[in-house]
Amino acid sequence: MPTHLDFFAMNDDIIKYDASHNKTELTDLSCRERNKETTMDLIEMERTPVSRVERKRLQARARILEAAEELMRARGFDAVKIQDITDVADVGHGTFYTHFKTKMDVLVPIVRTKARQLTERLDELTRDMEDSADVVSISVRHMLTAIAKDPLWAWFLYKSDLPMDQIREASGESAKRDIQNGIETGRFIEHDEITLEPFLLGALAGVIRDKFETGLDQPVIENCAYILLLILGVEKEEARKLSCTPLPPLPTD
Repeated sequence: MPTHLDFFAMNDDIIKYDASHNKTELTDLSCRERNKETTMDLIEMERTPVSRVERKRLQARARILEAAEELMRARGFDAVKIQDITDVADVGHGTFYTHFKTKMDVLVPIVRTKARQLTERLDELTRDMEDSADVVSISVRHMLTAIAKDPLWAWFLYKSDLPMDQIREASGESAKRDIQNGIETGRFIEHDEITLEPFLLGALAGVIRDKFETGLDQPVIENCAYILLLILGVEKEEARKLSCTPLPPLPTD
């Protein structure tokens, strides 16, 4: 059974973005979800035997991440200083550098959290889908839509020196599995895996970076899915239809 194509992701929050000021405003829903995740992490820490020192260290790291995301979404990445993060997190500079070397390093686990959230939702959404082409189309469109809604995530990809590696790290084995399922069922044509993976990852990373200033709109997102399906061997007319069908909503918690 096909699973999801979780190239890159973020939480399915409703985000308002003012490009001229590089600011994002999270809705109350997003804030509640972030607080819920932090609480669950602390509960898990209580269940797992750890020393008092280790518990404090993990709590400090969680506060740094929460403060950093809040500030970066409110002001934009470039406008936030490490001092701002430590002030809001109520930790010293030494504590910050115990966990992170740079401000960019703080953004990595924030982005990974968003990736995991979308991964879980896509997995649930596509679990009972039998058509690999449908799974791929839905997954890649949801992934690009998620990035389009999250300027902080898009900024991370745009500024990253190795966007392909970042996408590959987030995708894990799911992308390969989705495509392999399609090949095994005859839905997709067989490609050289060594060539196909970097080709697809590079293409997606290139589109994301190229459209950073203007944004990923729906026609661009649909064309990405369309071209991807063509590469995988889906007939032109069917590929266009699959890439333009309304997206089913992601499951909510």
